Amino acid sequence: MSHDANNSSAVSPQLDTMVCDLIGSMLDALAAGEDPGVVVCLEDGSSTRIEMAFSDDGEEACLTAARQYVKTHAAGSHDDGLGRVERYAIACTGCVDLEDGYQDALLVSFYERSLATGYSAYVLYDGFGNEDQFVWSDPQPAGEEQPLI
Repeated sequence: MSHDANNSSAVSPQLDTMVCDLIGSMLDALAAGEDPGVVVCLEDGSSTRIEMAFSDDGEEACLTAARQYVKTHAAGSHDDGLGRVERYAIACTGCVDLEDGYQDALLVSFYERSLATGYSAYVLYDGFGNEDQFVWSDPQPAGEEQPLI
């Protein structure tokens, strides 16, 4: 999807790339049988990117910590060489309730400063830990979210 400065719902190529990279690395971990936890990805206007994984607590506590991490680092992180955060994504595993019941899914929320709102999506997957049989769906929209920055 192309980015138009006048379109506050268009996802930039930079955000699209960042979210796709995050989804790809999370799916790779799941295929290998690893629990990636809750992963946060931050990127500044120069495309400097940092990631942080939260996995030492329960899912809700890790998700809360990831959201707080985004808020805390919104102005950047001198130690990491990160300028003011322009875009972020948070990904975790979970499930979605579909017509035929609950299915395992990778859940991702994302936002960049040029958007009017944040968004979320999910990617269904099956075959955790079985790289040869691991399959996933295309990302599906899951709705709007309140931005954290």
